Parts: sequence; structure tokens; C-alpha cells
Amino acid sequence: MADSLFFFINSFVTIFSVLDPFGAALTLIVITPDGDDIARKNFAVRSAKMAAITLLVFTVAGGFIFSFFGISINALMVAGGVILMQISFKMLEGKPLTFGAAEVNDETPLKDDVAIIPMAVPVLAGPAAITTVVVFASRASGTGDWIALLAALTIALLLTGYILRNSLKLSQWLGNTGIRMLTRLMGLILIAMGVEFVLSGFKGYFN
Repeated sequence: MADSLFFFINSFVTIFSVLDPFGAALTLIVITPDGDDIARKNFAVRSAKMAAITLLVFTVAGGFIFSFFGISINALMVAGGVILMQISFKMLEGKPLTFGAAEVNDETPLKDDVAIIPMAVPVLAGPAAITTVVVFASRASGTGDWIALLAALTIALLLTGYILRNSLKLSQWLGNTGIRMLTRLMGLILIAMGVEFVLSGFKGYFN
């Protein structure tokens, strides 16, 4: 029971950090600058649902998908750790994981589509998030760990959806300084997890 609880806390903190809901909230505001609050909330719910479906698929079947392409879990852990560290360095500089407004406007002419791309994938369910859930799924041993992982993923996504739904209020309340502080804190957590992923991957590969 204690091991599953630790597994839940570890996976929840990592998944929530890599989702970067505060940075994603800023992206949502950029993507919907002219939308009213109700439209933005509906947009946020749709994005969160699509991200949830994507991550759930990779949590359950990600191991099989990567095995099909001949990618070992140890190699995936090293690659995922590198991705996490790369993202964390950007976050430690106080930069949210977002697309620029010009990039969004140029590449996504249909507003209905940007709820899925780039908002759901890859802003929320990006390579780092996908790799993270696959790695934790590979570490789950027994029913207790799987329940803990799915609960952690569900709660992290629900909190992310809530933050996105209240993105305008959040940005006004925290201000740029507050959001940058939270982004740096998440970056610090991610760099530690990235190092741990890399070391575990190398250890598993050479043992």
C-alpha cells in the first residue's frame, strides 16, 4: 500500500509538471484572444479531453506500440529523460511551453482545429508527456500501481482542465511574475525526474 501511494505521488507530480497547465493556459489565451469566457471554457474542455484520450492510449498500449517499432523501455527512458531535461531548462528560464501567437495563427487557419492541434497535441500531450506515462506504465507492478497511475493521470488532467477553464482569471490573479515562478518550480521538478529517468535507463540497459 505504501509503495503504491509513493508511486501515485511520484507519477502525479511528474505528469502534472510535464503537462505544464500554467504555460498551457497562456497558450489558450493566445489562441483565443477574441473569444468570450464561455467559448474559451468550451475550448479548454475539448482540448483537455483530447489530451486525456491520447495519454490514456499511450498509458495502456504505449509499451506495445514502442515494442512494435523495436524500441526498448530503457532506450525510451533515456530519450524521455533527455526530453524532460531539455524542457526543464526552458522552464527554469521562466519560459512556458507554448507556441508563439504568430506560429499558431500561421499554421492553424481553422480555429476549431487548434483545440486538438496544437492545444491538445503537442502543448498538453506532447512527446515528454507521452514518454512519461509510458515509462511509469512500464514501472507499474500489480493492480495497486496501475490504479495509482491511472488515478494520478486522471487527477492531473482534471486539474489541468480546471486551470485551462479559468485561464483568464488565473493569468490576471498570478500575473506574469507568478506564472514564471510556477513554471520555474515545475522545471526544477522535471530536471530531477529527467536525470532519474536517464540513470534508470542506463542502469537497466547495462545490467
